[in-house]
Formats: sequence, C-alpha cells, structure tokens
Amino acid sequence: MTIKHLLTMTSGLHWPGNSGMIPSKNWVNFVLQQSIDNPPGNEMVYSCGSSQLLSAILQKTTGLNTEVFAKKHLFTPLGITDYKWNFDAQGIAIGGFGLTMKTADMLKIGTLYLNNGRWKSKQIVPIHWIKESTSPNVKSNDTFSYAYHWWNKQFDNQVGRIFFAYGREGQYIIVAPDYQLVTVFISGIKDETTRPLNYFKVYLMHYGDSQ
Repeated sequence: MTIKHLLTMTSGLHWPGNSGMIPSKNWVNFVLQQSIDNPPGNEMVYSCGSSQLLSAILQKTTGLNTEVFAKKHLFTPLGITDYKWNFDAQGIAIGGFGLTMKTADMLKIGTLYLNNGRWKSKQIVPIHWIKESTSPNVKSNDTFSYAYHWWNKQFDNQVGRIFFAYGREGQYIIVAPDYQLVTVFISGIKDETTRPLNYFKVYLMHYGDSQ
C-alpha cells in the first residue's frame, strides 16, 4: 500500500464507515486493523480512514500536525484566518472531515487551483502537483472520476472538464479551467447532494456557452 493509494481511495482496506471509526479510541489503529478487501490499486472505495492515515503520515514526517502545516504553507499565504479544524483523541487533525471555513476562503482555494497554484504572483503550490492532484486517476462510476481528493466530471457537450472538492451535505468548490470559473456552493442538503452540480450545469455552464 502506498501514499498514492490513500490519496486515490484505492488502499483496498475495508471501510465500515465513520460510525465505526469515530467511537474508537485510536482512529489510526482502527483503520490499520481493517481487513484487506481488494489488492491496493484495484478498486476505489471512498474512505475517510484513508484521509486520516494521510494526516497522521503528514504529522509524523513533518513534525507538525496537519492544521499547523496547512496554516503555515497554505492558509496564511492565502489570508485564511477564520476556520476551525477538529482533532482525534491522539491530536491528529481529522483528515476526512471536521474542517469548516468561510465561503470566501473556499473560493480562495478554488482560485489558487484555477491559477495553477499561484496567488498574488507567488507560487504557493507547485504547478506539477496542481495538475497531478486534479487529473482523473481512477473511475468511481460511469459519472465521476477521482484524483487526489479531488473529483472529476465531464458533462455532455461540455468543452473541457470540471474538478471539484465535495463536502458533507452539498458543500462544493468547483473549478472549470476552460471557463476560467470557480464556483462555491454551501448548503444543508440531506439527500441528492449532487444537486449543486446540476445547478452549476444548468445555470452557469449554459450561460458560459452563450458568451
């Protein structure tokens, strides 16, 4: 199993869901103790456990927890100061959920990716990482592909593609490079959480086609 397998949700580890991990006393141990359902790299299964392992690895290798690392290298350069990031019982920043921030700051992250990692003339994230981390790597189903924690979708008759970050209850950062467009949705949708993508297609993509 490699870091790339964790990034693309293809670790092969069984995932019983957040309801299995959250009550456990040690989240990292819980994930590592799961059985192997598939050989690593064979099948994409979305798992917050994979994200938790990535956060733990980042903390171990850098000596900084993920929140502090992100503040130093991403949030502060972007001017993001008002956010909350929750931790597990071992003090590891939660990798798969638990981060909240302002809509305007979500837009900053999308704009950073639209501009290939540059912010106010400064290269914050390497260009090669922007391209690699957002390019389709594994198919999730007939509709979506997955990159490194970014989703990809190709709409019918759309020029180019979109990639997007997706959070609970329909939170989205959508980047459409060919339209030079970043769109943020915040919502509390309990079902059909892909509705914002449909709104994006109907109300924004069609408008862009007419320009």
